Amino acid sequence: MENDVLIYKLLPYLIYALVLLLSSLAGFLVYTGLSSQVERMQTRIRFRTNIRKNREMLIENALNTKAEQWLKKAKYPLGINGIRYYLIMGGFIAFLAIYYVILPFLINGSVSKLNLVAAVLIILLALMASPSNPFSLFIYIMKKVISFHQAKKHSEIFMLYDLLINEIEMMTNTRINTYNILRNIKPYFVVLDKPMTLLLSTWSSDEGPYVALEKFSKELESKEAEALIGVIKNLDNLDRKTALVQLRGMHNMFVKSQIENFRRKRKITTDLLGIPIKATHFIIILNFLVVIVTMVSVILESSRM
Repeated sequence: MENDVLIYKLLPYLIYALVLLLSSLAGFLVYTGLSSQVERMQTRIRFRTNIRKNREMLIENALNTKAEQWLKKAKYPLGINGIRYYLIMGGFIAFLAIYYVILPFLINGSVSKLNLVAAVLIILLALMASPSNPFSLFIYIMKKVISFHQAKKHSEIFMLYDLLINEIEMMTNTRINTYNILRNIKPYFVVLDKPMTLLLSTWSSDEGPYVALEKFSKELESKEAEALIGVIKNLDNLDRKTALVQLRGMHNMFVKSQIENFRRKRKITTDLLGIPIKATHFIIILNFLVVIVTMVSVILESSRM
């Protein structure tokens, strides 16, 4: 019985859909009959050209969006770029809006409280997923992913210090060949594998070691890496003992800076987590003061009477 009622409610919309389909078919047949094959071919070419231009424009605009910028910094997690993110989230939000708001309105003919709650929740979900909102869940997750990649990069930079020191300590001759050392330790890295491959290829090209190390520094984007690269630039001109002294000094500075950064982050986290506790204590004290003031005012009024 309910299915029959639903069919009768949807019947006018089915008629509109059928009329639209037949109208489109009639327009296509009229166009086919009134145009020649050459004209149709030219129209198809213009249509494909417009589609290609619009697609290129869409890609170019997507590269300048905030979602693309954040995902690029996060190294495109799960292979999602700006266009894919907007398509996935737009499709998901559109599905929720159609299923929980539009369809119930078309079927029932009115909006219930449940539909209004669903619409509000969908709007909140869109705000939480929007890259334009600085307090959205999307930006929070991207910051966590970026910090995770930075932590892995710093750990491999720390390992690069250790491997350089170990390689120089095990050397039998006093002359240092920086290129050979970097080539020997390259297989031990995962995050730095691609930057070190670019470093070695540029090093052996016409651009030379200086340009290769500058590119390597820009790729890492870290103060600790810049300090290390400053030492690597002069390794070929240093003797074994001097190079070890400089590397160990930079290594100790790197460790201390990482410890200090960790302490600073822990302090910020502790302060943020302590805000609810402090706010609760403040509210309790404020409530206690209000109770005392109220009691004193009541006692004073009763004494006057």
